[in-house]
Amino acid sequence: MAEVTVRVLREDHRGALAAFLDSRPDTHLFLRANLAHGRMEDDGKRHDGTWVGTIRDDGTITSIAALFWNGVCMLQTPAHIDEILDMLAAAAPRELIEMSGPTAQVERALLHGLVRDRSLKGRHDSSVMTLALAQLGVPQPLDSGAVAVRPPMGEELGLVSEWHAAFNEEVFGDPRSAESDLKARQWIRSIHDARRGGVATVDDKPVSYGAITGSLDDTVNIGAVYTPPELRGRKYAQCVVAGLLRDAAGDGARQACLAVSKEDAMAQRVYTALGFRPAFDWTIARFFPG
Repeated sequence: MAEVTVRVLREDHRGALAAFLDSRPDTHLFLRANLAHGRMEDDGKRHDGTWVGTIRDDGTITSIAALFWNGVCMLQTPAHIDEILDMLAAAAPRELIEMSGPTAQVERALLHGLVRDRSLKGRHDSSVMTLALAQLGVPQPLDSGAVAVRPPMGEELGLVSEWHAAFNEEVFGDPRSAESDLKARQWIRSIHDARRGGVATVDDKPVSYGAITGSLDDTVNIGAVYTPPELRGRKYAQCVVAGLLRDAAGDGARQACLAVSKEDAMAQRVYTALGFRPAFDWTIARFFPG
């Protein structure tokens, strides 16, 4: 049997690491995108991270965990999770504030000393859903022109910043504060500057917001979809997602993914109507600062 070694992964492991992630259908796009766009050493720059994994003596990688520049730890650890997290805790230069991965792996990781005694801020069990964009179902209001989708403009950025702060409170339980509102404004501005956000509009008035929150090769991830409570039930969320994906397809994207809470039956129906289908379970665990 091939010997397996746990070690910090470096740039010369990049090819084997990419091959391993590509072989796992339950790997989130964010993990693969951070590998593609970042350095395998954490200097605090976007996408950079500390990677630890198991390597066979033939150079094949069989499990990994990475702690990134933003304090998010992502897992793809079908085996040796305790040994990997032991080394990651010793090697990473920053505190872990969030852990995400396939649900069964996160459940095992929550028993590890790295996070076992940390106060859990929230746990979010989701389904990652996927869609081939050639099969996108365009909602009737968007198809007929009753609803349009475009980037937010001018003072609308302030409105959608308010919506994003409300989204974070509703979905992640982040209470509204001056700090959370500032972070929401900064996030919306960064998405806007990257030309990745959109609003569904009726008579040119925004009624829903969504964003492309990640991309790699020909695949995009949709996130931060929010419709004010008083405007829900009118297919506006479907329209903003379909509009973003229609534009992404025009730019060459062929696949899309998103995560939806297992408890949010309405959102599941919204995305199923567009053609999305469940692909794998995904859990996010968020922690209070240590």
